[in-house]
Amino acid sequence: MQIQQLIIVLTVLFIHTITAAPADPAGPESRLMGQKACVASPDWVISSHIQPADCAEALDIFRRVEFQKEGSHPLEFIARGAHPATHLTTVTTPRKYRFRTCTVAVAMFASIPPWLMPPTMERRRFALNDVASFDGLRQAAKQIITDCVQFRGRRPLVGWQEMGRLSKAIGVFVWETGSPVDQALRPWNDLLMPGANNESVPIGEPSREA
Repeated sequence: MQIQQLIIVLTVLFIHTITAAPADPAGPESRLMGQKACVASPDWVISSHIQPADCAEALDIFRRVEFQKEGSHPLEFIARGAHPATHLTTVTTPRKYRFRTCTVAVAMFASIPPWLMPPTMERRRFALNDVASFDGLRQAAKQIITDCVQFRGRRPLVGWQEMGRLSKAIGVFVWETGSPVDQALRPWNDLLMPGANNESVPIGEPSREA
């Protein structure tokens, strides 16, 4: 009798497993974050002049341009030229938000040239699509600024964070404006405050680099 009961329980568990609904790409925000690190590479920060206050301004541009429009809604972030893979609203990357010495960027890791990838990051094949919210990405950028730029010690530090509910294929970056990685990554939209870097580009409009 006990063996029959065990067989019934195992059968029920097996049926439940194979009929369970697939994971929702718009699921809990706790699935979003992955590996992160601060970076002192000269490909990311070329001087000691990057200012925490400039990063705070760049983050505020991010908040005003993106977060207020979409907030915590899940979105599908895709590399330029990639095809959507979900039913969610798509956001084309790379995207940059900069103020003077500091740039906050959102890009698929697949878009970063291999020689400019985060030095401590595991090398792997990255997807061209992933799911996140602007709220989650903004929080990641804020934490990078807190952990790396504001508490950099003697060396100038910037940083990065893996994001994405599907395969951690989205990168949130804070690096120095004009650094090699900044120059190599052509943005879908490049936003800055009027007057920054002696230019004036309206908030919400692509810069001349786009």
